[in-house]
Amino acid sequence: MKIRELTIGKEQYERKLKIKKKRRRKIIKIIKFFIGMILSIMALVGIALSPLFYVNSIEVYGNKHYNNSEVVNMSKIRLGENWFRELGFELKGILTFRSVEAENNILKGCPYVKDVDVKMSFPRRVKINITEREPFVLLPYISTSLVVDYDGYVLDTVNESIKSTLPVIRGLNISRYALGQRLELEDFKGFNTFVEIYDIIDMVQNDINKKRLDQYIVYIDVSDVENIIMYVDSRITVNLGSYRDLSEYNIVFLKEMFFNRIGSEEKGYIDFTTGNNPTFIPE
Repeated sequence: MKIRELTIGKEQYERKLKIKKKRRRKIIKIIKFFIGMILSIMALVGIALSPLFYVNSIEVYGNKHYNNSEVVNMSKIRLGENWFRELGFELKGILTFRSVEAENNILKGCPYVKDVDVKMSFPRRVKINITEREPFVLLPYISTSLVVDYDGYVLDTVNESIKSTLPVIRGLNISRYALGQRLELEDFKGFNTFVEIYDIIDMVQNDINKKRLDQYIVYIDVSDVENIIMYVDSRITVNLGSYRDLSEYNIVFLKEMFFNRIGSEEKGYIDFTTGNNPTFIPE
């Protein structure tokens, strides 16, 4: 009986000893893992801060409105600086070799920029790829005019007296605006209606009549979207009717009347609210 008890005690001791050894091996593996990770991080930091990642050149692509120097200055990236020192602790940027901070700097300082990608490109080059917004329309506002893109973002302000090839939209109630930001309007229905009209005009530009109607439009007034007014060639006032009734047919018919049925010196009023047969009322 005593011999058996001693045997059982020995088995328990050996079992505990094995468990301790397993724990010790596990702890040693964990310690080795962390030591290896720390050494790897130190090696990566050493490589990152080495001359291999010093910025020797900055290349800018896709810019039309801004020259290269303006874009580079706005990015705040400097030649001769270490790329990772510029990034700081931007985890997203470190993993993708992008500078989110430089991208945000450009977006804030360059209203015409719609999208930008700033990346480290080996060897020691930084590439800035820009997509710019295109001026679409002018909005008279107090004593100036706002240059606005297709999506309603304010790109610039210009003197109201300066002639422009951009179409003019009237009748919008602007709450406030900031360069590089979307317009704040009481109602976007008027702006969206204007966009729809120009989308239709673009669709019918290449029909049988090759002349471009948009080159003759002085302004479009959307203050009343149930009676949209278009002023053409400083002599023809057009009531396009309700925004609900806008169609390709209306614009095609207007082109036909303006270019082929109305004299080049005639003044008057075209009314699309009378049904399928718009009328021209000479002045």
